[in-house]
Amino acid sequence: MLSDGVERLFSLASLLGLLLLISSNAILVLGQQQAQQQVCPEQNVIAPCICTVKKNGLDILCETTDLVHITKSLGTLKDKSPIIFYLKLRHNNLPKLQGFVFLALDIRHLTIHNSSLAAIEESALSSLGKGLTQLDVSLNQMKTVPSLALKHLFHLLILNLNHNKITVLHNNAFDGLDTLEILTLYENKINTIEPEAFRGIEKKLKRLNLGGNELTAVPQKALSILDNLKKLEVQENKIKTIREGDFAGLENLDSLILAHNMITAVPANVFSHLTLLNSLELEGNKIVNIDKDAFKGLEENLQYLRLGDNNIHAIPSEALRPLHRLRHLDLRNNNISVINDDAFTGYGDSLTFLNLQKNDIKILPSMIFENLNSLENNPLVCSCELTWFPKLLQELKNRDDEMAQKKKPVCHMSVENREYYVQAMPLEKMHCAGLQTDGAGLNLLDNGVLLMWTLLLVVLGTVNMHDVMMMFLCTF
Repeated sequence: MLSDGVERLFSLASLLGLLLLISSNAILVLGQQQAQQQVCPEQNVIAPCICTVKKNGLDILCETTDLVHITKSLGTLKDKSPIIFYLKLRHNNLPKLQGFVFLALDIRHLTIHNSSLAAIEESALSSLGKGLTQLDVSLNQMKTVPSLALKHLFHLLILNLNHNKITVLHNNAFDGLDTLEILTLYENKINTIEPEAFRGIEKKLKRLNLGGNELTAVPQKALSILDNLKKLEVQENKIKTIREGDFAGLENLDSLILAHNMITAVPANVFSHLTLLNSLELEGNKIVNIDKDAFKGLEENLQYLRLGDNNIHAIPSEALRPLHRLRHLDLRNNNISVINDDAFTGYGDSLTFLNLQKNDIKILPSMIFENLNSLENNPLVCSCELTWFPKLLQELKNRDDEMAQKKKPVCHMSVENREYYVQAMPLEKMHCAGLQTDGAGLNLLDNGVLLMWTLLLVVLGTVNMHDVMMMFLCTF
């Protein structure tokens, strides 16, 4: 019995060894075949195109030629059946992509860029349906989405139609592209998006770029089915008004870009459906009014808010206070002239970046500005309200010479029409003698108040937050 068991064990081991040998040989042969496939033709054969071997397949570039020469060059590859990982047709004369032009070719990424392409026949891409994952037909002459040609691309992930002349997105324009994740239509002439334009791509689409077009309103009906969308870009259009409900259905949106439109007001509840929104860009509009409930619904997740280059006259504190997770607030280049004492109450503790550059701020109140980035390029006025500032700088200089020397904020004295370093304001000429704080007085201030004022130097860029914290750790 034992002998029979041993014999069976040896027989099994021999069989396993034979199977391993066969499988190893099969893998070796397959690898050799694959290696043989990934070989470029001779340059004189594939010219005017250029071929290089990449890790994942061939990289073929055809520039400044025409369809006849490109077809001839690609014909040299059809018998070899290689994987063409990149086929880049750039700066060519290809007004029309004819049917079955890529027949018998395995192409994964196809670029037809700046080639005067105006039409793609229905069967032109049909042979690429199983392999093509990225299609770039940017900077061409297409006036409509080539829907019939695209419907065969069953595994397409990225579609780039930037810089064409498309004016309308018709219903079902992308039907059949079930796997599409990124669709970018930047810099076309789109003024109309029909309600069912994105029907068929709503399941997987993660990013949609409609920037640089001629939209006058948010295409709410078309967007409402994109419940898996993560990033929506509608910058550089002609949108004047945004309304409550414009973004209904986009409950998974993480980033919304509405920059450089013509928006004048941010009304209540306009973003209330976007509870997962992390980043909101509204810079470069004409915003004057921000309702106190403008950011309702964004309290739990919004971290980045850009409101620069608008016409805002005051920090919209009431609207901002509920945003207790806000980290980055950009209010540069507005018309803000006054900062109230409670301007950052309720949300200032979470900020790590606050930009107030290029406003009209003339007076800095002696209050806490935690984690500000900069208040440079504001016309600080040499006034008695700043008399505490030079003493503070001297106090810091006594504690850390290098820290106080990094930048020298400047103020303007209107009587003399000249600028002074804040440290060297002519206090006698300003008649501020009664308001000056002597060195002893400043030294008697408790460290909490000194820290409060020191944080203003972060605003002015004179010190950084790390230096401030190190200084006060040493003090305490």
